[in-house]
Amino acid sequence: MEKTGNTYEELVQLKESEEIGWREFIRRQPEMENDYYHWCVENDLDMNEDTAEAFMTLTEEHVVA
Repeated sequence: MEKTGNTYEELVQLKESEEIGWREFIRRQPEMENDYYHWCVENDLDMNEDTAEAFMTLTEEHVVA
């Protein structure tokens, strides 16, 4: 059964324990999902695990910078 409505901290724990991947991590956060979708469209990319990881890396770098 799929859990929904997780907090960000819960999602981080699920990702770290490898229960979910980057794509699912993003999918469970509607605002982030919307940003990811637009980023993929603008860059002509498929929505998959690899692009989800790249999006998260770029997002984290932008937040830290």
